[in-house]
Parts: sequence; structure tokens; C-alpha cells
Amino acid sequence: MRSSRRFVLAVAIAAASLGVSLAAEAQVETKSLQLWTSRDAQQGTLPVIAMRQGFFEKEGVNVEVKFVSSGSEIPAGMAGGTIPMAVASWTNPMAMVANGIPARVLAQTADISATQQMVVRPEAKIASPKDLEGKKIALTRIGLVMSILDKMCKDYGCDVSKMTLVNMAPQDIVLAFQKGEVDAIQTWEPWATYATQQGGKILLSATQSFVPGKEGAHRVDGVYTAVFAPTDFIQKNPKTVQAVLRGLKNAAEWTQANQEKAAEIIGKEIDIPKPIAMATLEKVHNQILMSADWAKEFDDKAKYLAEIKELKRATTAKDAFDPAPLKAACPDCVKGL
Repeated sequence: MRSSRRFVLAVAIAAASLGVSLAAEAQVETKSLQLWTSRDAQQGTLPVIAMRQGFFEKEGVNVEVKFVSSGSEIPAGMAGGTIPMAVASWTNPMAMVANGIPARVLAQTADISATQQMVVRPEAKIASPKDLEGKKIALTRIGLVMSILDKMCKDYGCDVSKMTLVNMAPQDIVLAFQKGEVDAIQTWEPWATYATQQGGKILLSATQSFVPGKEGAHRVDGVYTAVFAPTDFIQKNPKTVQAVLRGLKNAAEWTQANQEKAAEIIGKEIDIPKPIAMATLEKVHNQILMSADWAKEFDDKAKYLAEIKELKRATTAKDAFDPAPLKAACPDCVKGL
């Protein structure tokens, strides 16, 4: 009798679970889709965690995470109709909207500002940003990096025009640093960690100062990743988009609470050592949100990028943000919009 009751109970639980799963699956318009992201722990962690930990599946959508070598490759694929949703630097949808391509930002996925770092060679005797004048600095000359450098000099009283800036790909930056061909590098994770493993010292990041006598929190600039999609995909698949957002939200919360496990998962997925992945995750704040403060930062960044001719025009959050899907998926995640 007891065995029969246990069997009936087990069947009931399984049926209830299946019912929830089928209900979730029934409400999404697109049951399977690809979510594209960059092959790194800053941008790719949440999509990978949501896929590997079953957070997308629990929302009734089968998501396959696909990688590009750089997030800058995504806009062309999205404009061409081969990429339905993506997670990458917020400057990518910013550029799409500035160019008249119908895409919308659905949420912030991570604050990655702390991963952006200035690493110096001890032999170069650089104790402050002012000491960078007259020195050779390797960096990837894109708007995000130049914004940090410009704002750093505004805060610390140095002159970017007096520095010798050498434009390189991130992997070449680390090699040049190792060979002693440059005095300092401005780059992001994991490249900054590779440079510190070779004896480099962090002078500052976009959020913290290591300048002697001025150590501590000091936010120079903000750099973020975002989830975005073509406007027509959002309009045709509102329930699917909401399901993906809920999956990413659950992944963000799990990742923040389980960074070591997350580092192991993402390390295996993108083939980097777990300690390197962990060094990145320690500097990333994963969260799904849209806020008025973030919208203002978006506007300021777009204005700066337009001024240095990296954007066709200075678009705004009003043009680029669509908070409706996130409001439906997580009302508390939208603040002031």
C-alpha cells in the first residue's frame, strides 16, 4: 500500500513538473533559438551559465549559445537576419541604432568596468597617470578604451597627447608587454591578468585606483554588456524574449552566488584556465536591469563616441532601449524607466 502511494505521488510530481514545463514551452513563440555572444568571461558567462544550468530550459525555450571572436562582429549578423538575440558590449546596439538599424537594448547583463585596467612595467617607474606622459602604451584603440584613458587624464591631470599610443589586438598587447616593447598597457580581462602574471602592476582600473597614496575606489568610467535583439524579432516573439530574460536573470543571480562554480563552467566552455576565468568574474557584477541612471550613462557614452567619430550620430537611450519585455519578465528589474 505504501509503495503504491509513493508511486502515485511520484507520478503526480512528475506530471506536475511536466505540466509546468509544457505550459512554459507552449507560451513561447519560438521554442529554439541561438543566442550569440563573445568568447570571453565578461560577455559570455551569463548565456553559458543559463544554458548549462538549465535556466533557459526551465523557461520553456531551448537556447543554443554561439560564439564570435569579438562582439563587434554581431551587428552585421543581426542586421543580416542570422542573429536573433545577442549579449555583447552595449556599444554594439548603440552603433546599430546610430546607423538606423532597427535593434533594441533589452537589459544590462553585467557591469564590466573593473575588468578594464592599466598595467605598467615596474622598470618603467610609472607611479601615477602623469608618469605615462612620454611613455609607450599599447592598447586596442576603440572608443571604450579611449574613453577610459581620456577620463583618467581628466581626473588625474595627465595629457593623452603626450603619450605614445600603439594600437594592437589584445593578444599582441600582452606579447609586446612580455617582450618589454611597451611601458604600459590599457586592456581588459583576461589580458590584464596575463600581464600581471608576467610581473606587471595594476596602476588603476575603471573603478579603482592603485596609485600610491590614492588607493581605493575611484570610478573613472562605466563599461557594460547588454542583451539586444532586432526590433521585429522582439515584436514577433514577446514571450520568447521574456523567457530568455528570465533565464539570464536567474543565471546572473546564480553566478553572483557561485562564482567559483561559474568560473569552472565558463572556463571549460571557452577553453581558458579556471583561475583566469575566476580573475575575470571577481571583477564583473552580473545583473539584469534597466534604469534611469544607466540610460543617462548610455546617452553620455553615445555623445562621446559621436564626438570622436566612432558613432555616426549621438543616439540616446530613448531611441535604443525597450524596457517593456523586462518589465513583463521582471518588474523589479526596471527602475525609473
